[in-house]
Amino acid sequence: MISGHESPSRRRSAGPPLDSERPMYSERTAGSLLDLSIVVVSWNTSDLLDACLASLPASCAGLRHEVFVVDNASSDGSTAMIRERHPAVHLIESGGNLGFTRANNLALPRCRGEFVLLLNPDTVCPAGSLAALVDFARTHTDLGACGPTLVDAAGAPTITYGNEPSPFYHLLELLGPHDRRLPRFLRHYSFVRIPKADALPSRIDYVAGACLLAPRRVLEEIGLLDERFFMYFEETDWCRRARDAGYEVWHAAGIEIVHLEGRAAAKASRFSLDQFHTSFRLYVEKHNGPGRVLAFRAVLLLENLAKAFYRSLIALFGNRRDNVSLADNHWYVARLQLRSSIRAIPPTAPL
Repeated sequence: MISGHESPSRRRSAGPPLDSERPMYSERTAGSLLDLSIVVVSWNTSDLLDACLASLPASCAGLRHEVFVVDNASSDGSTAMIRERHPAVHLIESGGNLGFTRANNLALPRCRGEFVLLLNPDTVCPAGSLAALVDFARTHTDLGACGPTLVDAAGAPTITYGNEPSPFYHLLELLGPHDRRLPRFLRHYSFVRIPKADALPSRIDYVAGACLLAPRRVLEEIGLLDERFFMYFEETDWCRRARDAGYEVWHAAGIEIVHLEGRAAAKASRFSLDQFHTSFRLYVEKHNGPGRVLAFRAVLLLENLAKAFYRSLIALFGNRRDNVSLADNHWYVARLQLRSSIRAIPPTAPL
């Protein structure tokens, strides 16, 4: 998801680099280096953010660390809560709803840590978890990024990492959900991946941006996040660029972070769908060319028409409450594929 400067050995995307794609130079001196800098971007998530920040001291046990919160003009008292309950946090008020990428870019040049962690406000980090993640990163000299296993409130693994997008994966999604109906040999062919509870550490294509750790030296080489991604796919893009530069991306299995998935993003409603597919098209065009976008739109149309029809039938003859809304979303996403362009308008107030 992060887009940055590309070294001469890397394959460069067409067109000049954006300002946010140039190298990141820290505003702090190397002499004040810490172990870890944590960056949290928040928009109207006060209760979730409070729990997240409260979990950080114990999770960073033994680490010299700092925490930045970039607040995107919240109206729910988030900034007052931070000042009152977490005075050690470096609060940056962005002045508007800048989105995930631009907000992170406000904090990244200020980070003093040997490692930088991008963390969602809807996460809770158990004691010692972030210290263990830093230890994992230090044992992998070619590491560009890594992430823990993300689990839900009940402790079950949830979406943690994934593969490079491919039209083939969307065709397989017709047999979904989440690979349960696929033959075992096909189960790793999916854009998003939910690890098994007994998974071992492994090299992957990208880490979910809910909890992404990167060495600061790699960030300084690769550059800041690509601000064309308001949100979604910024981590996929950055991990792709890190891999193109010769670095490895790892799933640090055995380390868990609780991700209350969707509770923060759910505030955006249809905007989330519009923005997801806007970013999806941008990512595919950036790394594969505009012709590939048409292929993805075709398979997404087929996938969502089939799922919308399936959910509508279930709603007609069975459970209406959940399936009506799922069917509506699939019909909406199918219609999006018929549009040559999508206009995603960021919300300015909680929905």
